[in-house]
Amino acid sequence: MHAQTKDLTPIKGIRYYYPHDDAVLVFKDEKERIPYGGMPVPLLEEDFARLDGEPSYDEVGRGVYQALRSNPDCILCDKYAALLRDAYPHYLAELASNAIMIDSKDVEVPYLDRKIACLKVLALLEPQNPALPLEIGRVFLDRGMRLSALHLSTVSIYRAEHFLNRAHTLAPDDRNINRYLGEAYYLLGKYDEAVGFWRKAATTDEPEAERLRERVERISAGKVPLIPPVDYLEAIGAAFACNQTGEYEESIAILQDILMDPVFSEEFPIPEIHCVIGKGFTALDMPKYAEAEFRQALVIDPAHEEARALLATIAAA
Repeated sequence: MHAQTKDLTPIKGIRYYYPHDDAVLVFKDEKERIPYGGMPVPLLEEDFARLDGEPSYDEVGRGVYQALRSNPDCILCDKYAALLRDAYPHYLAELASNAIMIDSKDVEVPYLDRKIACLKVLALLEPQNPALPLEIGRVFLDRGMRLSALHLSTVSIYRAEHFLNRAHTLAPDDRNINRYLGEAYYLLGKYDEAVGFWRKAATTDEPEAERLRERVERISAGKVPLIPPVDYLEAIGAAFACNQTGEYEESIAILQDILMDPVFSEEFPIPEIHCVIGKGFTALDMPKYAEAEFRQALVIDPAHEEARALLATIAAA
């Protein structure tokens, strides 16, 4: 094994190959040549196993593309991204297309992770483009609020803060960046910082700007959650897990404690909280309490299908 292998990022399905110092990629009917010697390159394990001499242009491309998609933060990621740009523009176009096609509002968390990976690779090639860290930060914010990944809220929100701060460094006056950065700081309980960014973002007459001004006024009046919202989100995730494992009383107790904070409940109306409490009461054979919770979920979201179905089940019992 080459001495440098231990310093490279382990990636499932990838093995590293060390080309000789004057190795060259030849492509476009031998019209284009790009040196790549002296740098370990990732190859798919199956391609590595079939090697008989130097890897082909296609084998190098497949490996580099898979490595970056799997871990865009890997060691030598900037060099691999540059190789992709210079020798495999079709892969780069595919990454950009994937990032655009994944609609973060309608997909599950694994797709958000895939979008983040695509955007990170593109950001390696355009380090001065604030739109890329802005979008990465925005997707991390979305990820941190997803009910299926609330146990990762703290990690997601801090990652959002990191990338949004990078975007802010590049474009400090961008209203969108200031808006999302303020949201990240609010979720982390850093209210003074949130106010500063939201004031920069709320300089228009648009409805979103008015909403930000209202939130600034509430913070200035001391109307903030008792603990950082991200801690509540993590607690909600823990309560949902308790419900799944049959610990209904524990789940109900956690969620009812959270609902005791009127500021958090108003800022983050989550009908699923009442659904889970209601399901817990149903399992504990307390249908009247369950019914009240399902009705409250529908007050928050009249179109909530699960709450309506659960309410109908109780009515039919």
